[in-house]
Amino acid sequence: MKHIKLLLIGLIAAIPLAIGITTANAQTFRSGNAVSISSDQTINSTLYTSGRNIDVAGNVNGDVICAGQNINISGTITGDVLCAGQNIQITGTVEGSVRLAGQNVTITGRIQRNVSAASQDFTVSARSTINGDISTVGQDAAINGTVGRDIAAANTNLTINSRVGRNVTSTGNQLTLGNSANIRGNVEYTSPKQLDRENGAQVAGRTIHHQTEQTSDSKPVFGLAFSWLFALYLFVSMLLIALVLVLLMPQIFQRATDRTLANPLMTVLIGFAASILVPILLIGLMFTVIGIPLAIFGWFVWVVLLFLAGPFAAYLLGRILLRGGAKNAILVMLAGAAVLLILYFIPFINILAILLALWFGLGTVFQTLPRNKPKYALPRTTTPSPRT
Repeated sequence: MKHIKLLLIGLIAAIPLAIGITTANAQTFRSGNAVSISSDQTINSTLYTSGRNIDVAGNVNGDVICAGQNINISGTITGDVLCAGQNIQITGTVEGSVRLAGQNVTITGRIQRNVSAASQDFTVSARSTINGDISTVGQDAAINGTVGRDIAAANTNLTINSRVGRNVTSTGNQLTLGNSANIRGNVEYTSPKQLDRENGAQVAGRTIHHQTEQTSDSKPVFGLAFSWLFALYLFVSMLLIALVLVLLMPQIFQRATDRTLANPLMTVLIGFAASILVPILLIGLMFTVIGIPLAIFGWFVWVVLLFLAGPFAAYLLGRILLRGGAKNAILVMLAGAAVLLILYFIPFINILAILLALWFGLGTVFQTLPRNKPKYALPRTTTPSPRT
């Protein structure tokens, strides 16, 4: 749990960085069904891109922030890479850090700093070199390339078959050290099973095992299929709700997020304070007889505000991803809601995504409420004099 928390802290630090980039550097926006940056192209700014298929083969003198189904980065990136998608491949050179969320993530290139990945299958090929740390969460992870410093993993199955410059910390079901593994520090793992250490595997430091109870790895096929269908149903239904809301009141979403983009720190602080203080106030009212009706009405209003927080946060994320690249409110909502809903279904990351969406969404809604003070004085009326 300690290292899972560290990974979440790293991801939390990455999101304000990504938001801050939008005001610090120039931006380039590319979107569409297929987005391609050819090998003879050079982009001297931060690249924001979204699409079904994304191929970045050129050089980017800045960061790359992307969302899509199939993502391939084979060029040279001088900054960081922050991407979410189904299939992600990094085959080029990244001089900064890499933060990825997807189903299948593969790294075969050179990463100058750190790698953070949340995925079902995570692979670092033997040709790859990562000079910093690796933090990974997911089901299966295979690390065959050189790692300069530490590995912190929370994977069901983790296989290491390469040189690691410092320590390995693992929480999961099975940890395997291949015959080419060379760990220069300690190996500390929490698992119901003993370490699977092949002949030739080397550990320079200590090997520490924290025993846990065996859990069943198998799931009924019907139950697994039902869970995926239910997840798909939730994804489509929430996406449709967000699109209907922005279709009915696009100007409200635009003006509300204008205030948030002007002062994002104040917005998230308002949302954080509201998420704590409003429930406390409503619970307090329920302990007073006279306040029970008001508390019931307040809970109803609070549920509506929580319901609206998600769409407002999705529209805000869409504007951050497509700033200047889309003039249609529906497209902005579609891009933001799709990325946000994908993050909702990724283990561990979903907790962070839900909290940030709640705080930014509530803060945006509260800042949208009318600021003018109500006028309680009634206009004067003159009583007509009786006719004589």
